[in-house]
Formats: sequence, structure tokens, C-alpha cells
Amino acid sequence: MHLLKTPFHSVRLLIVVFVSFGLLAGCAANKPDISVNEEANFAAINTFYVQAPLNSVNANLENHITTAITSVLQSKGMQTASKEKADVNIGFFPSTGLDKDGKSVSLGLGTSIFGSMTGLSLGGIFSVPLGEQTTQYQNLQIDVVKDGVFVYSASGRITLDAQDSIAVQQELTKLVRKLLESYPVK
Repeated sequence: MHLLKTPFHSVRLLIVVFVSFGLLAGCAANKPDISVNEEANFAAINTFYVQAPLNSVNANLENHITTAITSVLQSKGMQTASKEKADVNIGFFPSTGLDKDGKSVSLGLGTSIFGSMTGLSLGGIFSVPLGEQTTQYQNLQIDVVKDGVFVYSASGRITLDAQDSIAVQQELTKLVRKLLESYPVK
């Protein structure tokens, strides 16, 4: 079947391209930020100590994050040690926030440049809010420090769809794994 080449064919193709790029950009926004000190000798790092955050808010969640970090690093071949004997100190900084995303659909009527056609356009006359206007999220930053020098740093965030502690712990475990995924294996 041969598709007719009309002005609307080009417009539809252009819309599909813009929507595709928008979806890709939206997915990329949730990727963690990871920095690795290229000068660090990770082969010489065998032991670690996870210290409690300075912004202590919820002891149970902090213990859970400590356990998750310990589990991931042990799976990479490292061992726990006391603060004095550890090769590196691991610090983490959790924070919770609200994102006022302002999701809404704007509707309006207009005419096209191709003649007297009328249609529905986005971004027009009035705005209709869609659902709740805020999203709760959990930020987490993990820093690995050797002799006062950062050797690995990762930060990211998750959206908290549920407010119960079990769901939050499960999401935090996933986030810790994602943040430490790039940490070198022994």
C-alpha cells in the first residue's frame, strides 16, 4: 500500500519525532549522577566503614540504607572494618522533598496555516490540572572517601508512589544498588 504524501504526513512525522525526544529526555532525567576519581587505586581498597549521616532524621531508614550499602559493597568483594582500620569511609546523605510538577493539559481552539481548518491545540486558552500537583521523592547521595579525597560519588532520586515504610525501604534498596552499580568490583 502506497502512503500519500500530504502536508499532514510531514506534520505527523514531526510530532512523532518531538514526542519521542520528550520521552527519552524524561527517562534520562531519573538517571543517577556518578563521578569516579580516575586517579584512585581501587585495587588497593579492600575495606570500608559506613558512617551515619549528619542529617539524621529516621534511624530505621538510615539503618536500612547502611545495610543496603554494606550488602552491595560486600557483593563487590569488599569487607567491613572499623572506622580507624577501613581503607575508605562511606558517607550518605538522604533527603526527602516535594516536586511541584504542575501537570496540566492546556486546551484551546485555533485555525491552521493551511486554510480555514479548526482543531484542538495544546497550549491554548485554559488549563485543566491533572491529579495531584506535587510528587514526593527521596534523594540519596553516597560518597566514598579515602584519606580525605573523594574517590567515588553518586547521587540520584526516586519517586515515592507509596508512603508506607516497606515500600520506601524497597525503593531505597533499588536506588542504593543503582548508585553503587558502577563501583569497581574486586
